Order: sequence, then C-alpha cells, then structure tokens
Amino acid sequence: MTGPSMALTEMAFFERLQSLNMPKRFAAAVSGGRDSMALARMCAVYAEKTGAKCLALTVDHGLRPEAAEEASKAKTWCEAAGLDHRTLRWEGDKPRSGVQAAARSARYRLLIEAAQENGCEALLTAHSEDDQAETLFMRLSRGAGLKGLAAMRAESLVAAGAHAPMRLLRPLLSFSRECVTAWLHEIGQDYLDDPSNLDKRFERVRVRALLAALAEQELLAGASLAASAEKLGLAEDAARAQEEALFNHLGGCFYPWGGVSLDRWDGKAPGAAGLARRLIHAAGGGEYAPDEEAALEAVKCAGRGASTLAGVLIRPWKGRLWLLREPAALTGRAGVAPMTAQPLTGPVLWDRRFVIAPNDPSGNLEIAPLGAQGADLLGPRAGLFRGPAEGLAAQPGLWRQGVLIGAPALPFMDTRNVTCWSLLQERFDGRIVRFS
Repeated sequence: MTGPSMALTEMAFFERLQSLNMPKRFAAAVSGGRDSMALARMCAVYAEKTGAKCLALTVDHGLRPEAAEEASKAKTWCEAAGLDHRTLRWEGDKPRSGVQAAARSARYRLLIEAAQENGCEALLTAHSEDDQAETLFMRLSRGAGLKGLAAMRAESLVAAGAHAPMRLLRPLLSFSRECVTAWLHEIGQDYLDDPSNLDKRFERVRVRALLAALAEQELLAGASLAASAEKLGLAEDAARAQEEALFNHLGGCFYPWGGVSLDRWDGKAPGAAGLARRLIHAAGGGEYAPDEEAALEAVKCAGRGASTLAGVLIRPWKGRLWLLREPAALTGRAGVAPMTAQPLTGPVLWDRRFVIAPNDPSGNLEIAPLGAQGADLLGPRAGLFRGPAEGLAAQPGLWRQGVLIGAPALPFMDTRNVTCWSLLQERFDGRIVRFS
C-alpha cells in the first residue's frame, strides 16, 4: 500500500482480526495512549459482538510521578468500555543506565505472564503503520540488513523467560496514527499524551518529525515505508529458506547439548553470511545476533585454527567445523565476570540457551557451568560426550550443596531431578523473542 492509509472502522478492524485467526480469549496491552485506547475500544466492540473475552493490561513502570495516575485513567476508560482490566507494576530496583531497554523488557515480561496466567492465547499490542515506518527508517539509518528492515510482523511469538511462548498480534499495523486519532475523536474517546513523545532527545521523536516533513512535501509517506517493510519481510523469508537449504547442503547438525557442526564451509555460497550469523546466535547466549559480515569473517578465520565471536568458539575438530558456547564467557575472563550458581526453585532460562525446570522445587538444587573441571567431575561418563572438550565445559551442571550430581543437557546423564530443553533450534529459527 503506497496510497492513503486505510481508514480505521469497525469493519476494517474486524477483518484484520479475522485474518489473524483470533482466539476466543486474548489480552490487549493498553497504556492509555491514543493507539492503545483505539485498540482497547475496538477490542471491546469485537468481544461484545463475537462473545470473545478480552483482558486489558496496563503496566505501571513507576518511572514517573504521573505513572500511577495514568494507569488509573487507562483502567477507568477500559472498564467503561466493558473490558476486564489489570494494572501490572514493575517492582524492584531500576537500572541506572539502559532504563528504556530494561523497561521494555520488563513490560513485555509482565504482559505475557499476566496474559498466560489469565488463560489468554494471544497478546495484542497497538503498534500502528506510523510505528512501522519509524522503525524501518531508524534501522535504515543504522545500515540494517534484511532482517532488520523487515521490521515488525503482524504476528510473532514471545515468551516470558523460561515459560512457553504465546502469539503476539499487531492488528493496527495497517492503520495510520492520523486515522486512529480521527476514529477516537469520532467516538469521543479521550487518551493520554506521553510527554516523551515531544522530547527531541529521543531518536524516534526526531524521526517522527522528519517523516512528517517529508510527507508534507510529498517526498515520502509513512504508508510507503510500511509497505516496503511488509515486502522486505517476504524477502527475509526467502533468504531464511536459502540459508536453511545451505545448512543442509553443508552437512549441518544440531546437538541436544547446544553445539552445531558442519561437514564443510563455503563462504562464497549465496546465504553464507546470513547462515553464519544465525549459527553464531544459536550457539551463543547473546540476546542479539552479530553483524553478518563479522560472522562470516569469524567462520572464515576458524578454517585456519579457531576464532571467537559473540561468546561463541568456532574451531575444526575431527574433520568437522564446530560452533560452541565459549567456556570463558561463562567461567570468566578479562572484562567478563563468571556466571554464578543459580538456585533452581522453578523453571529458569539458563544462559539463554536452555530451559531447566526442577521436578522437585524443594530439592535444594543449583545450576552452574561445568567449567574446566567438568570432565574430571563426570569421570568415565565424560568419555561419552561426542564433541570438543570446550562444549562439555560450557554445559550446565546440576549441583547440590557444592557437589555435582548431574549435567541435565547431556543425554547420557541421569535427569530424574530436572527437565531440560535446549533452545538451540529456537535460537537458530529466530521466531521467538524471550523477555527475562
């Protein structure tokens, strides 16, 4: 769509929801801002007409004095529209730096947890066509690759820490902020204006003003940028399919203990850079994947010995090329503190690579890396490990009162105490975002 944006009407919104295969019970994230109030009001009408159940969720981050009052207003408006409402609070100490990123992560974690606790099968957010255009423009300015330029999808998957993923739906992506505002005025619905939306210290605010000026000059419309993002999403899907075909062609293999190996490497093959990026992200514990060019160079260098990137060790071993979690990234090195033992009283997301859950939460168990002493502690069983020694050192160890009693990710170990899932394939696929 490169012409005028689609008008926001009940019929247009309902058609959008139908295309997303809506469940009977869902949650909507409502901050009280204009986009989210339009989402709330539309969801209220949809629920009334279809019999679906919608739960409105508002997060009070506690970062501004007005936050509690704003959450209260959102609650009042949602309940007046006939929606059940819950206010969620970000408790505990707040970081001194990176507050916006931490707040975003906490917000999604709280929303997902509350939605799942209330039996909802999907979480709806109010991202609009303008948000899509702004996101694409900001990523263009950073020289993003295809994945970044594909921007937001109408549907994706999210999870709170170690818990099961759920659907995240964005039904307003086809509607502009102008159309959203016009509909709110039409029905007489008030909304909050976040003062940060006028603060030019924030990149998105500056981009919003620039795009408005370009649209006024008929040089670039937000609808055109949003349409480009959708087309780039299709191109990304094709590129991913090419990368996965290359992985199979190169004799790729995933291991349940979190390692990857290839029979050979061809850095000149179409899709090689994207595949290198995805493999390093899969084997490592980082939140974000590395740059494609850096990933390609790291794999190339490994052909001459060994290389590291983003917490991943890449090295040849027994005629294959291996990508493993770098042990020093867990046990400590200059500038990186060692990972401490983590109490296992419930499901945990360990190193972003495993979900580990105790079968008996009162078992006084801890999870920590096996480390360099892992092979000695495992004794003869260490000989059953079919991978480079570094792969064993980076495994999660199960400890009780300082004594190693197991390594739950290893198939030859006793796993009666815990259940362990490797997220290697999930991280390679890149379809699920986990907020911890």
